[in-house]
Amino acid sequence: MLNHATQKMKKMHARRNPNLSPVSSAAYSQLSPSVTSATFLSPTVASRRGLLSPSPPPSPSLPSLIPRHGKKPSISSHSRLVKRLLIGFCGVAILVWLVIQQLYTPQQHPVEFEDDGEEWEMVGGSLLPEEPSAVVVQDAKGNSKWTVSIPSSYDFPLKPAQYRDICKQSMELSKQLRQEAQANSNIAKRMLAYYQKDKYYIDVQEAEQQALLPPSKSTGRPKSFVDDVAIANGESTSGLKVCARTLTYVMETEDAGFGNTLMRLWMSYGLAQAENRTFFVDDTKWPYGKYSDYFTPPPTAGCLPPPRSHMVPCPHNSRHIVVSGATVGSTFGHSFTDEWEDPTQRYVQRQHKIFGLVRAGYEALFKLRTDDAKYVLDRAEHLYGPIVEHGGISIGIHVRRGDKHPFEFQYQKDYIPLGRYMDTARDIYIDRVENANSKSKKKRSLEENNLFARHTSSKLVLASDDPVVYESGELGPNAERAQDRIILATKATLEAAQGKKNPWIDEITGWEGGFYRDVFLSLGRPVGNADDISKLDNTDVPEGAMKLRELVGRAYLMDLAVVGKADTVVCTVSSIGCRILAVMLGWDSAITRGNWINIDGDFDWKGIVW
Repeated sequence: MLNHATQKMKKMHARRNPNLSPVSSAAYSQLSPSVTSATFLSPTVASRRGLLSPSPPPSPSLPSLIPRHGKKPSISSHSRLVKRLLIGFCGVAILVWLVIQQLYTPQQHPVEFEDDGEEWEMVGGSLLPEEPSAVVVQDAKGNSKWTVSIPSSYDFPLKPAQYRDICKQSMELSKQLRQEAQANSNIAKRMLAYYQKDKYYIDVQEAEQQALLPPSKSTGRPKSFVDDVAIANGESTSGLKVCARTLTYVMETEDAGFGNTLMRLWMSYGLAQAENRTFFVDDTKWPYGKYSDYFTPPPTAGCLPPPRSHMVPCPHNSRHIVVSGATVGSTFGHSFTDEWEDPTQRYVQRQHKIFGLVRAGYEALFKLRTDDAKYVLDRAEHLYGPIVEHGGISIGIHVRRGDKHPFEFQYQKDYIPLGRYMDTARDIYIDRVENANSKSKKKRSLEENNLFARHTSSKLVLASDDPVVYESGELGPNAERAQDRIILATKATLEAAQGKKNPWIDEITGWEGGFYRDVFLSLGRPVGNADDISKLDNTDVPEGAMKLRELVGRAYLMDLAVVGKADTVVCTVSSIGCRILAVMLGWDSAITRGNWINIDGDFDWKGIVW
């Protein structure tokens, strides 16, 4: 028997199948002793008539209970005995069958559970569900276990909602089985520790080996997987074995931003390395296009991915894990934080190991496509070379606006003023350049009379999603744009270049105000008003629109790459780009030596915010 969880569209109460019990036979009336003598039943024998009917005698108007003379009884005592024996045998057989059913068949009570406002029901049956879901099966010993069933008819990857549902079902089925096994102790927890093995879970591969699930066929490397270095160099994958343990990151997200995908990608890689898993990347439904449009191939895997049905989002101790934006709460949620944070430290020092995971992903995967990488190298040499040569300091400034607002309560519905960026940059300069020079002067002979210039070759390197920021006078003349290979223009700049055709209709949209989800999704697509955004099909993006998205993504990456090479960085931790810049600087530079400065309240660096 199988139990699987199905979602209910409306609230339903828990229902249980009524326990069946054998129907007891109706009691037969006790008759007189069996007799066969015709004389005994003869109405002429007065002494026997009292045995045939109670006193007083029946009314003359009723039919006589005594058959007429010469007629045989309609039912013989022998036939009554046979019928009684047959009925009794059938009753005993039914009772025995029910007892056997109770002993050897687990009770399939539908159980409802609720999570995040949605209710689910465990449904008993003898067939696997048609949709991907968590199911309860019985192993060879008759013990209830749970696993994940993904029918072979489904392609990889599944829809985000299906991955979320599987994780919710998995958590509830695991909890339900543990509660049933520990009903007397009442100590079943809702969630297990991150690496605590669930003894009631059976991996998909083992379930197939025990014939609890239908066998899966290995179809080789899926076409949707990003080619690694070996494949890009023309090496063949024939003859390779299936990887023992894998982690596949699906670059599918409902978030239009690039930063979240980048942070999750790096952390997933670091986690895979820490758990000795082979790492794969899938870019089938990424809103920004193909992985290879931005990066060079990831490191070589050296083995083949498992069958599609073996790659599951939950539980984490499965052999083959899938991580995506839909499952970030399960993979990098509370249990992950409890496991990977250092409880012996305080504040940001608790995040050291988590920072290390992201840093490992950055070092392995942040390899820009060849032409962009060459540009970043040349641009960094142009900006930072003279500063290093003359002993100055470079201060990177990252300003995020658009649809991302600060954590600080005072500016939650606005943005951090540019003046605060400049004040922080000025403090850094005074502390590390002017004060350092003053200390050096005291050691020199007064006869030298050398005066250090108040303004050295130090420079501000600016990156922002809002092109208006570059034109702001608050940042002063020494602030230079991080990169000018791809520039996000304002509406005024575009109109000056192209000319406005209709004075009454806004035919040109710029990036004033910064990055907004709806503006990004509408790039290169006919949108008349705000309501049309919700009607866009993001699974089928025209090629022209995807090219525009590619330009936005490449500009974002090159901005980060150039600013990340500065000596210090000033930014707001509420921005994912700010946290990425800390990773680029490294733990020792960013945290230990304080070269990463957050000006959005008293918050420390934090990894994934989910």
